[in-house]
Amino acid sequence: MSPPDPNLSAAGQSRSRPRHLPWLITHNALNSMFSVLTYFGPVFVLFLSELGLPKTRIGFLLSLLPFCGPLALFVAPAVARAGVKRIFLVCWALRTVVTALFLLVPWVVNRFDSEVTFAFVAALVLMFAVLRAIGETAFFPWFQEMIPASIRGRFNGVNSLFGLLATGICLAGASYTLDYVSGVEGYAVVIGAGVLFGFASLFFALPIPGGGPGRRRETAHSRAMRLAVGDRSFRIYLAATGLAMMGGYSMVFAFIPLFMKEHVGLADGQILLLQVSSYCAGLLSSYGWGWAADRYGSKPVVQWALGLMVVLPVCWWAMPRHHAWSFAAGVAIAFLWGILSTGWSVSEQRLLFVNVIPPEKKTEYTAVYYAWVGLLGGFGPIVGGILLDAFEGTSGRWLFLPVDSFSPVFLVGTALLGTSALIMSRLRTAEPAA
Repeated sequence: MSPPDPNLSAAGQSRSRPRHLPWLITHNALNSMFSVLTYFGPVFVLFLSELGLPKTRIGFLLSLLPFCGPLALFVAPAVARAGVKRIFLVCWALRTVVTALFLLVPWVVNRFDSEVTFAFVAALVLMFAVLRAIGETAFFPWFQEMIPASIRGRFNGVNSLFGLLATGICLAGASYTLDYVSGVEGYAVVIGAGVLFGFASLFFALPIPGGGPGRRRETAHSRAMRLAVGDRSFRIYLAATGLAMMGGYSMVFAFIPLFMKEHVGLADGQILLLQVSSYCAGLLSSYGWGWAADRYGSKPVVQWALGLMVVLPVCWWAMPRHHAWSFAAGVAIAFLWGILSTGWSVSEQRLLFVNVIPPEKKTEYTAVYYAWVGLLGGFGPIVGGILLDAFEGTSGRWLFLPVDSFSPVFLVGTALLGTSALIMSRLRTAEPAA
């Protein structure tokens, strides 16, 4: 079957889109494999630790990825005029080429000092972050075009299922690789595999329709984005989502691999297997979360997932350290994290695209969303890294909880997730007619 003409009418594209959802699912799965083996998973944090970087510098490097999100506010008009599909494909190709340069890190480590190595890695992360920000500014409005609202929750569930399956297999392979290839060279092998998946993901994005140059009324501009910020429901959604991203994802979860390595006593391969447990949990629960969001609405499912996520930092904080049961406890908590974070991701994305963003204003709304989430998400690893270095060497007990350098991170993360849940309860939404 030949791909449809991208210049089809809106009605024609609406009829053809479901036939292209397998291409989108495959693209997303391959992109998830790229992400988890490179910048967005335990591999990258452990890789930076292997380079001997202090936690403040690790936090700084992790913050570059979301901090480039506000670029969306400035590039959205040009992206809409040029065509979101075209811009996305160009940026995704270039960001994969930049990532391939990480294969030179072992050579840099062997020939230069730590400052040069840090500068080289920081330059690559910054280039990747800029390209990713521009590419995702293009992808979000295109993504809203691709999927009918009536099936978005179920699609998100299926999409998440395949993505989690793919990333779980990848991390299992990465764990095996790091057990047999030690040091920076082992991480270079893993990142090289991620680069191959990144290039493969581009092929499956090509046949997806839509994403052509925007008409003048669809082009993002300053006035339209100010109107988006004036939307009360959108502001509440941004506040809740931004705090959840900062507290649960970019500050606490980003440093969990180092917590498991330094305070719990797990090996690198075991730490990656914890993430596999998380992905298995998401795999088993993703379709159910999507079905529930379509059946009962986005907001109730978001609230359930987010409300339960509040307890996760405390679970990590209380887990046994350097004990025979440490790995089993880590697997159990990771499994619970996988269930709840998948529920949050599936329902939160449906809430954004079905209940919050008006379809006719998708470019300006998604630009503001991406910029805001990036801004708050960027503060998370910076604050986390500063706290970890500031409280390095702290020891003791508080009630039944051990006190160490991670205790402030878990406390702040719990507070941010709890505040996010309270703000989300104030959001008023209505489900669209079937």
